[in-house]
Amino acid sequence: MYKPLDEMDSSPVKTNGSPLTENTDTELDPSGQYANNSNNVTADAEVPLPNTASNDESKEMKTVNGYGKLSDHDEDEEAEKVELEELEAEVECGWRGLRPRFLQCFNKPPGILLFLCLFAVTQGMTVNGFVYVVTTTLERRFNLPSVRSGSISSSYDFSVMIVITFVTYLGDRGHKPLWLGAGALLFALGSYTFTLPHFLTPFYDFRASDFELCQLDRNITDACSVEGSGSALANFFWLFVFAQFLHGLGAAPLYTLGVTYIDENVQPKMTSLYIGIFNAASLLGPAIGYLLGGALLSIYTDIRVDSSSLGIDPDSPLWIGAWWVGFLISGTLALSIVLPFLGFPKALPGQKKLAKLRVSECHGGHDFSARTGFGNSLRDFPRAVLVLIKNLPFMFITASACTEWFILSSFAVFAPKFLESQFNLTSGWASIVVGLTVIPAAVFGSVIGGWVVKHFNLMFKGMIKFCLAMLIVSLFMIGSFLISCPNPDFAGVTVDYDNNRFYDERGTNLSSTCNSGCHCADTFEPICGVDNVMYYSPCHAGCEMSDVNPSSGIKSYHNCSCITVPDSVNDGDPIAVSGKCTSSCQWQPLFLALLFLLEFFTILAVVPATTATLRCVPHSQRSFALGLQSLFYRALGTVPGPVIFGAIIDHACLLWEYDCDGSGTCWLYSNANFSRFTLILSGCLKIGSISFFLAALFSYKPPTKTVETGSPATRPSQEAGTELQDVNEPVSLERKWLLSR
Repeated sequence: MYKPLDEMDSSPVKTNGSPLTENTDTELDPSGQYANNSNNVTADAEVPLPNTASNDESKEMKTVNGYGKLSDHDEDEEAEKVELEELEAEVECGWRGLRPRFLQCFNKPPGILLFLCLFAVTQGMTVNGFVYVVTTTLERRFNLPSVRSGSISSSYDFSVMIVITFVTYLGDRGHKPLWLGAGALLFALGSYTFTLPHFLTPFYDFRASDFELCQLDRNITDACSVEGSGSALANFFWLFVFAQFLHGLGAAPLYTLGVTYIDENVQPKMTSLYIGIFNAASLLGPAIGYLLGGALLSIYTDIRVDSSSLGIDPDSPLWIGAWWVGFLISGTLALSIVLPFLGFPKALPGQKKLAKLRVSECHGGHDFSARTGFGNSLRDFPRAVLVLIKNLPFMFITASACTEWFILSSFAVFAPKFLESQFNLTSGWASIVVGLTVIPAAVFGSVIGGWVVKHFNLMFKGMIKFCLAMLIVSLFMIGSFLISCPNPDFAGVTVDYDNNRFYDERGTNLSSTCNSGCHCADTFEPICGVDNVMYYSPCHAGCEMSDVNPSSGIKSYHNCSCITVPDSVNDGDPIAVSGKCTSSCQWQPLFLALLFLLEFFTILAVVPATTATLRCVPHSQRSFALGLQSLFYRALGTVPGPVIFGAIIDHACLLWEYDCDGSGTCWLYSNANFSRFTLILSGCLKIGSISFFLAALFSYKPPTKTVETGSPATRPSQEAGTELQDVNEPVSLERKWLLSR
C-alpha cells in the first residue's frame, strides 16, 4: 500500500512528483546505483526510499514509482547469503543429494585434469595403441588385406566425424562433464565389443592343412572345399568396424568439450600448460598400448591351449598372440571413470572471476552469440558454421591439421609393419620398438610445447611462428625414410631356387623342379635354410622329415631337396628351422633416432596450434571450433590416411597369400618401394602443412584496440544475422531497454 503524502513527516517528493533539491550530493548504494535519482536507475536496480521521520517506518518494505520493493540491510545480506549457498551447491562435486565433503578436493582444475588424463590415456591406449599393435595380427587371424585393416582404424575417425560438430555445438552450452561421462560409457562398450570375434570363433589353427611336408604319393585336394569356414573369418571385419564406431562416439567429447572445460576453469596464462599435460597423457596412452599390446602378443591367443605343444613360438610369423586381452583392460578402465565425470559440476568454483581476466585475440575482434533455446540454437547452427568458415586463420590452421594428421595416423598404423619389413622383426617386437621410440618423443614434445607458450607468453602470431619453425625442422627429419634395407633372400620371390637373384619383373614363382611332385598347399609357413634363404613352407623347400627340440620348442627339418647344404653341415644336423632368417641390416639405430626427432618436432607444434585455434575464434565458439576442426582433419586426414597409405603399400607387396573368398595377406614387401612411397607421400604433406601455417600467419588480423567509447569491434552489429558485442562487457536486455528510452 502506498502511504499518503500528508502522513509523512518529511517527504523528499513534492505533490507533483518532482524531486526536491534539499541535498544535492549524489548518494550511492552498495551496488553502485544512484539512490536518489530515478533517471539514472537501471531496470534491475532496487531504489531505496529516502529516510523518513520514523525509524520504524523506514524498516518496512515499500514501493516507489513502481520500480520495485525495498528491503533493509539485514534482509539484503540474508538474500545474498541464500543465493551464495545455492551457487555453492551448484558447483559442489557429487551426485544429486550425495555430495560428500572429501570429494570436494577433486572439485578443482587439477581434479578434472586428473580424470580427463585418465580418459585420454584409456582412449590413446586403445585406439592409438592396441588397435595399431594388433593390425598385423588381425590380418593373419581373420584374412584381412592392408586396405581393410586400415579401414578398421579409420572407422573410429569416421564415427567421430559424423557426430563431432553437433556434440560440440550443443555440448558447449550444456553440462560438459555429463557429456564426458556418457562418452566414457560408450567407449567401454566399444572395447568390449572389439573382443567378441575372439569368443565367437573356434580355436586358431595355425596350420591350415596337413600339407606341411613334401609327400610324393599324396592326393591333391582343393583346400577351399576342405576348410569351408576360412572365408567366414573375414566377415568379422564388420564387428571390428562397429566397435570402432562406438569408440568414436564415446571419444567425441574428450578433445573438444574436455579442452574447453579446462580453458574455462583455469587462469588464461595456465591454459597452454594444462592442455600440454592433457595432450601428453593422450600420448602416454599409445605408449602403454604399444608396450602392453606387444607384451600380450607374446601370449598365445587361445590361453587354454598349451602353445609349447604346437611347435611354434612368438618368433614365428604364424604365431597369433592374445590381441583381445588389452581391449578388456581398456573397457574396464573406461567404465571406472564414468561416475567421477557425472559428479563434476557444470562449472568449477571461481569460473566467473577467471572470465574477467581473459583478453580476446579473436580474428577481427568479433564475437558470435546464438539465441537461447534448443530450437533457436539449432536454427543458428548454419550461421555459426559460416562465421568460422569466414575466419581465414582458423581455416588455414585446420588445413594444416588435416595434412599433419594424415601423416601421423598413417605412421601410427603402419610404422610397426615398416619396421617389421625393413629389419625383419616380429610383429610384437616391432610394436614395442615403435612404442619405445615414438611415444616418449610425443609426450616430451607435447609438454615442452605447452611450456614454451606459457613461459614466453606467446600470442597468436608467436604461436604460429613457433609451429612453422618446428615443422620446417621435422621436414628434414623425413629424410629418415631414405634408409632402406635389402630384401631377404626368398626362394621364388627375390631369388630363384638356384640362389640366383632376380628383379621384381620376373614375378613370384614358388614352384621348381625340386618341389614339383610335393603337392604343396598355399599356406604360408616360412622356414630358414642353412643356405640363409627363406622358403615359403617346408613343403616348398622339399623337406620330408621334421622334429621338435624339446628344450627350445623350435621345429627343425631334414632331407630338404631344394636347399643347398654347405660342406660344414654334418650328417644328421637340421638343414632348416621354422621362422624367418635374421637380418644383417645395420641401419636400425640411425633410423630410430631420426624417427624420434621427426615425432618430437612434429608434436612440439600440436599444443601451440591448439591454443592458437582457441584464441583466433570467438570465445563463445571455442568448443564448436575444435569440433569443426576435428571434422575436417578426420574427413581429410585420419579417415582416408590409413586407407590410402595401406593401398599404396599394397602395391609394394611381393608375396600374397589369398584366401578362398579372394581376400589376401601380404607376407613380404619390397623394402625399397615401401621406403620410397612413404618418403614421397609424407614429404609432400609436410610441405603443405608449412604452407598453410604461413597463410594463417599473414591472413590474421588482431582485434582493434578499444578507444574511449569502444571500437567498431565492440559495438553491436546485426551484420549477417549475428550479434557482435564486447566479450568482456556483455550488455543486458534491461540496460538496452533503458538506453533506448
